[in-house]
Amino acid sequence: MIKCKKLQLSHDWLYFLKKYGTFMFGIIVFIFFSIFADNFFSIANQLILLRQMSMLTVVALGFTFVMAAGGFDMSLGNAAGLINITFGAILISTNNFVLSLTGALVVGVLLGMTNGLLVAIIGLPDFIATFAVGTITVGLKMLITKGNPMTFPADVSKAALFVGQGKIGGIPFPVILMMILVVIVTFILEKTTLGRRIYAIGGNQTASQYGGINVKKYRFMTFIFSGVFLAIASVMLTSRLGSAQPLAGEDFMLDTIASVYLSTTMFGEGEPKAIGTFIGAFIICMLTNGLTMLNIEYYFQYITKGLVVILSVLTSVYLADKVK
Repeated sequence: MIKCKKLQLSHDWLYFLKKYGTFMFGIIVFIFFSIFADNFFSIANQLILLRQMSMLTVVALGFTFVMAAGGFDMSLGNAAGLINITFGAILISTNNFVLSLTGALVVGVLLGMTNGLLVAIIGLPDFIATFAVGTITVGLKMLITKGNPMTFPADVSKAALFVGQGKIGGIPFPVILMMILVVIVTFILEKTTLGRRIYAIGGNQTASQYGGINVKKYRFMTFIFSGVFLAIASVMLTSRLGSAQPLAGEDFMLDTIASVYLSTTMFGEGEPKAIGTFIGAFIICMLTNGLTMLNIEYYFQYITKGLVVILSVLTSVYLADKVK
């Protein structure tokens, strides 16, 4: 009887780690930085942290759709620069924010459609097709700008700057926009037929096909979603910088992958969720923010983020085998 109780206790503990381990790790790291990094816990720094993670979260939300359907998108980091200069070029030429935003969204949709066509319709491997598209965007943005930034004029539209720099009630607008999009994506993935079918495809494409789901159609749609969210984040970034930088957004790729993979280890689901992606992005940005405040060199920050993702995924896989 005693042995059975010990076994049950061990199983319960492993189940708890499987379901909440990544979330608890985030809390522990937060407490650590709050104690050892001066001003980390201050309201001002927390708002800075939320603003810093807002663009990453938006990109990662789009990537969540792709991964939920079992796909992958390697074009995000490079493609962001092309959207940046599209938005900036139109804004500088017309000083019309609506027109500039529309142009950025169109480019995002076209990139998503291109990835979706190559991967979902034609059937090329995700990694190869999306990497190729991302590489093409590098050439296009360098062809257009020669690598030079496009600085906004002094009389630039206030709306264009508000997206990345504005505040409502003391809260940065990018943070508000991020939270709205988290709620929207959560609703789509958790409460709609579209979301259920995307998860079904990610679970088993063959079974979904036999079940009457148009796998190609829904996978195609996920890449379009990814392109739209990338466009929104790129506009936020360009607005924040006050200029269109061809290389801006290149860090999106690695941090987005990290955020969404952390999401798959969150709450023991094994699937990317919007709230998990939000928490994953917070953990990634918190590491950067906290380590910077501790005066840790930037290269150690990359090492730390990589190790966190590896350990989280390895732990999740190990516990998945142990806890059924």
